Amino acid sequence: MEPSNRGTILSGFKITPIFWGKGPLVQSDHADLCVVVDDQARVQHPVLARLTAQIAVTGGFVHVAHTAEEILNLVISNQVNGAVVVVDSGLVTSQAMIDALLRGQWTTNAVLVSKGIPSDFTRAARVANKHVLSAASRVHRVSAPTYEMSGLVRVGTGEATRAALEDARSYVSTLTAATPMTDLLATILVRAALPVAPLEPTGICERISGSDDDLIVRADAQDDEEIRMARALRSNDGFYSTFVLRKLSARVTKLALKKSWTPNQITVASLGIAGVASALFMTGNHLLLALGAILVQLSIIVDCSDGEVARYTGVSSQLGAWLDAATDRVKEYAIYAGLAFGAARHGHNLWQVAMALVVLQTVRHLSDYNFVAIRGVRESALVPIDLKQGVDGGTASAGSLLDTSASLNSRREIYWLKRVIYLPIGERWLIISIGALLGSPRFVFDVLWCAGLFGLAYVTVGRVMRSRRWKHRQEISGCDIVERQMDLGFLLSWFVADGSHPLAARFGWAAPSILRAVELGLIAAVCQYHHIGYLWLFAVAFHHYDTMYRALAGFEFPERLSRLGLGIEVRAALFVLFAVGGASPFDVALTIGGIYFFAVFVVMASRQWIRQLTSAN
Repeated sequence: MEPSNRGTILSGFKITPIFWGKGPLVQSDHADLCVVVDDQARVQHPVLARLTAQIAVTGGFVHVAHTAEEILNLVISNQVNGAVVVVDSGLVTSQAMIDALLRGQWTTNAVLVSKGIPSDFTRAARVANKHVLSAASRVHRVSAPTYEMSGLVRVGTGEATRAALEDARSYVSTLTAATPMTDLLATILVRAALPVAPLEPTGICERISGSDDDLIVRADAQDDEEIRMARALRSNDGFYSTFVLRKLSARVTKLALKKSWTPNQITVASLGIAGVASALFMTGNHLLLALGAILVQLSIIVDCSDGEVARYTGVSSQLGAWLDAATDRVKEYAIYAGLAFGAARHGHNLWQVAMALVVLQTVRHLSDYNFVAIRGVRESALVPIDLKQGVDGGTASAGSLLDTSASLNSRREIYWLKRVIYLPIGERWLIISIGALLGSPRFVFDVLWCAGLFGLAYVTVGRVMRSRRWKHRQEISGCDIVERQMDLGFLLSWFVADGSHPLAARFGWAAPSILRAVELGLIAAVCQYHHIGYLWLFAVAFHHYDTMYRALAGFEFPERLSRLGLGIEVRAALFVLFAVGGASPFDVALTIGGIYFFAVFVVMASRQWIRQLTSAN
């Protein structure tokens, strides 16, 4: 039955006509987006009309359907043309959230969820490692739920997704009672072992079965601009970044949006500010050290803004992510060098501890990124489950100590203490600024070294304990991620020439960090009185970051550049040869080697990576 007065004017919104029932879809500005509204519950007209008005403002194909089979058919028929979003007709949220959910650049299947034990277990979900691991519906149950689904699912493109939907046709046809399809579609995708990302809301985002005038009034009273800004901020930052830097960067972000600055322009500006700070540190002058300390804080505030602008505008890319991450490393290494150079002007040789910090940070970051990636593969590995099975496969304990640690994270003070121990970039740069204000590079290096070493020990113990419980087959070990980072030369390439996967073991994630500790540690240990070795160290450390970013994105380091880079064992052998007198003087050999590796690993590799990402976009 088709109402005659819907799809015209509501609450000041002029909207395009929307077809109800089995009629054709109406095209709006976003021709590649199909939105299906699940109105099996037949919610009251004002609630449904409000939702369809919000969707129409955002744009796209809109269809309101009343049966599970009709909804599934619409999703299948439109999924070949692009992503399809299914929204529960009772969803009440802000226009800003609707915009974000429909316009967001999600690359996979996704479902809207709210954190916490669900009040309705037919809407339950279990989420871990940024993956939805289990989803409920009217007839399916979730073990140990941690989230509640909020009434929106985005079905991505791809043959595997289409096959899962086709396979579910016969099951959906047997349903005799109304079953919310936003929940059932999430269950279909997860039980087909397809990746589903969790989308968390900002502000009011609830679904109602009848009419809740008070909730609607409160949802409409929200400031859309505040919601957009809140969503632009990172939700998992460190303590100092969350409570200080992000509050300041929000102002820069508003200015950047007003001036139409791009995220990459902001990234480059942050790099330039940090470069000036490093130059000021090189003078060793107390007043200029203080000015450099201020610029360090300004640089990281601006650096926070690039990501905020990207999230606010939805303009993001692999190129921008790589540029942001790569310049972070360049800035930090340059600041360490500036402090060491300035200290040398006053007769203090801090080059070795500066190099040791580069080694420590490289080992830590590679460990962080690789462990998280491998954990995501192993602990988020899904096993296909038949839709006729009422309850999912259950959950496994991570061990009593780790389970206790996880439960303690629910306490706010424990959570933030752990974040400080982790020593993220905000805390590190705060230590740099404090030391510079005190006129003491020694303070910076000593505190960063001690705190960094403690943080590395703390997280490594937890990761080793967690890894001990992994018992996955090689094909779901994630070993390909770390194998792409081995950087073996012609002497050790035989190690994996037989096609074996030695890093498929549970501790394989640590291999790149160990190799980097050996190679970079050797340079730092020898070059106490040869500060030009910092250039060699910087180039090789940058190379390992670059290789890691490529591996995480699914790319190999180019073979031609890999040959020019010689491989870890050849580079180490050359360095030892130079150090024991095979080349004289040692500083000349270090200079030549540093310039060569800088040209290969920083200049040539960056140019190649930028071209590759640009052509991919």
